[in-house]
Amino acid sequence: MGEAWEYAVSISITNDRGEEVARQIIGVGAIEPGEQRKFTFAVDVYKPGEPADEETNGSKLVDVAARKR
Repeated sequence: MGEAWEYAVSISITNDRGEEVARQIIGVGAIEPGEQRKFTFAVDVYKPGEPADEETNGSKLVDVAARKR
């Protein structure tokens, strides 16, 4: 059937000037022929010092678009 393919999942965060401010490999693995993987990504944005919101798994979400104005 074929050989397994290896993969690495990495995250890169850039600022508004396109400069990378953080980079991290968060997982590696292999996929055998016929197998599938699903990757889910989420970003929680919150105001420091405010109580956590149970509906968002501990983060109190804010409107990032409104904050940029």
